Amino acid sequence: MKRWPWLALPAALALWALLSLTGAQARIDRALGDALLRATALPAAAPTTVVVDIDDASLRALREPLGEWPYSREVYAVMLDYLGQVGARLVVMDIVFAGPREGDARLARALAAGPPVVLAAAGLRQPAAVELAPAGQAEQQALVRLGLHGAPGLDWDGLTAPADPLLDALTEPASLGVISTSLDDDGLLRRLPLLHRVQGRSLPSLALAARLRADGVRSWQVQAGAVVSGGRRWPVDELGRLRLRLPALPPGGDDAAPRVPWERLMRAALGGVDDPELAKLLAGRSIFVGSSAFFADEVMTPQGRWSGAAFNAAVFEALGVEPLPLLRDQGAAVWALQALCLALGALPLLLRRQALAAGLGAIGLVALPWTAASQGLLASPALGVLLLGLALLATAIEHERQARRRERELTRERELAEARSRAKTELLAHVSHEMRTPMNAVLGFSDILARSPLRPEQAHQVEVLGHAGRQVFALINDLLDNARIESGRLELASHPFNLVDLVELQLELLRDRAQAQGLWLRVFARTEATGWVLGDQQRVAQIVTNLVGNALKFTRSGGVTVELTREHGPTGPGRVQISVQDTGIGIAPDRLERIFQPFEQADADIAAAFGGTGLGLTITRSLARLMGGDVTVQSRIGEGSRFVVSLDLPEARAPHDDLIEPRADRVAPSRALSLLLAEDSEVNVLVIEGMLAPLGHRITRAADGEQALQALREAPFDLVLMDMLMPVMDGLTATRQWRAIEAAEGLPRTPIVALTAHAFDTDVQQSLAAGCDAHLTKPISLAALLQALAKYARV
Repeated sequence: MKRWPWLALPAALALWALLSLTGAQARIDRALGDALLRATALPAAAPTTVVVDIDDASLRALREPLGEWPYSREVYAVMLDYLGQVGARLVVMDIVFAGPREGDARLARALAAGPPVVLAAAGLRQPAAVELAPAGQAEQQALVRLGLHGAPGLDWDGLTAPADPLLDALTEPASLGVISTSLDDDGLLRRLPLLHRVQGRSLPSLALAARLRADGVRSWQVQAGAVVSGGRRWPVDELGRLRLRLPALPPGGDDAAPRVPWERLMRAALGGVDDPELAKLLAGRSIFVGSSAFFADEVMTPQGRWSGAAFNAAVFEALGVEPLPLLRDQGAAVWALQALCLALGALPLLLRRQALAAGLGAIGLVALPWTAASQGLLASPALGVLLLGLALLATAIEHERQARRRERELTRERELAEARSRAKTELLAHVSHEMRTPMNAVLGFSDILARSPLRPEQAHQVEVLGHAGRQVFALINDLLDNARIESGRLELASHPFNLVDLVELQLELLRDRAQAQGLWLRVFARTEATGWVLGDQQRVAQIVTNLVGNALKFTRSGGVTVELTREHGPTGPGRVQISVQDTGIGIAPDRLERIFQPFEQADADIAAAFGGTGLGLTITRSLARLMGGDVTVQSRIGEGSRFVVSLDLPEARAPHDDLIEPRADRVAPSRALSLLLAEDSEVNVLVIEGMLAPLGHRITRAADGEQALQALREAPFDLVLMDMLMPVMDGLTATRQWRAIEAAEGLPRTPIVALTAHAFDTDVQQSLAAGCDAHLTKPISLAALLQALAKYARV
């Protein structure tokens, strides 16, 4: 991996710093923290509180007995009397009884005589250009009596306190609590203010005051950044705030604590109904009284929307849990978690397997903050997520860059390999062309001399010369076939042929050689392998010739047996199998695969003793695989070898007799022919004339394509032997132009046979495409030349 993907780390830090400066990062962290809190919210424990809701429906239903809202405060005194009678543990009023009103004295007596009560006050901010009214004497005395001097807290400019008679009745510590809160800029309450400071005195929040009263403490204080009361300790920041893990809201958003409508409570308090279930529900519990009607005090938290009374009840419950469900979002532990998240985000930079790194990083960045939040540590994974995304992007870009570079390298290597292959093929083609021309002379003149009257020793010398020439010719063909196969330019031509006839013909051509060595040469064909097949007849013949020729070469006594069979496939006839069994010298087991490698033989001694290029079996296996099969071998030293070639040759119908060309089997013309020979090589001209002139054929020579066209215009010919490479105008161009002239002037078609040293399949295709009737490759034998004349010349 290159180093530059590590730039993702400083890039992530820079982007994180930029987002922090713009304030966006804080919003992202808060959103992630809220999601974690919702996912890891504590299940609601068995509540010790009951929420009494003064709702709209109750206000309408109680107009007759209680009158219109706002009520006389005697109504609340009646409520307190009833709650005291049923054994309520604590009453918390989430309503500010501000200002004097009818019934204050009655309510004050109820406060003194009834169950423990906590009243609510509200903090005030001084609007611009508006002066708040100074605190009254009763309020100042209550602050001194109930507040704590020198303690931290959320500062307020003033206080909306209960009416003076009610304040005077609050003599117990923590009997007054502040309900005001300070929300974040998105309107959510995350840090809960436990302490509020007014005129230098700190008062507890309503929930904290309720907890202190419920615990029955007589005093509380602030020590070492924590509110301390009895055996409890609540850590707070410099503004008297803390974060708690509140329980999840039940489905539908209902309060976690039981909710009692105001109507039900007051009808029981007024004696209108006997409600023992209500009395049982309220007994021993802390009762939080609030209103969802006119005041509609609601609080938005990360866990969801709470009514004011239900929220204070939930905080009250949480403050009483041991251990305290504290939520910390600062400190060394949180920083360590964020550093670990950063390390998880860097995994794609550390691991080579990107999919694994991405998976581990993503899982870790979800599981680690979730687990930490479950334990009360709120660490934002934002920086780690940012680094993970940038690291994946950077490594993906790097991988893509490397892939493209590798692709370019592979393309260059492929182009170089193709160029080398083309150069090799072109070199072989050039060498082949240059060798075929003199070989045409060697083989041609040896053939001519063999038919001349010679002394016995001269006849033997001519025979040796022809044999040596044919060996060189076979080597040229093997080199060209191997080059075609390696370059992928060898193409198969499928036509129906009789497999048994083909094999017998190849064996007949090799029979003289076998008899000269004193060897038998036999063929057996099973019934299922007889008949016509569809395939490349020339290449199948080459395979048979290579295998049988090799068997004869390495066999000193005995003979060679060829057997034809066909496999039985699951849905019908399978592949054809041609087995060649000899009684020769055999092959060592560790050399069986080596013999199929190019230019390889079983060992150096065999190469020295028997000769050969080592290409025959290589070409044979390649041809077999091109035909959907393969070649296998079994051998034992001194006992012989058995080669089995399997070929995909589907069964085919025999051609109808009327579709078979009547002259296909003729080996020589039935009359003397008038021939045009377009050839620039004097040697080739001498060979062709030496072969055909003694047989009575008349030959007119043209040295190039233009002379050939001129000769065709001057006189008709039975057939044209056209060389492909000539000066002035090549044979392909001359052929195309003559075919165009015939079409334009309505002349009868003149047979044209390409006679060239070019032997590749593409050369054959070019010749036929130009308009030639056949393509003969030099060196050419008299038999092949006469057969072509018999097949294509005008009758």
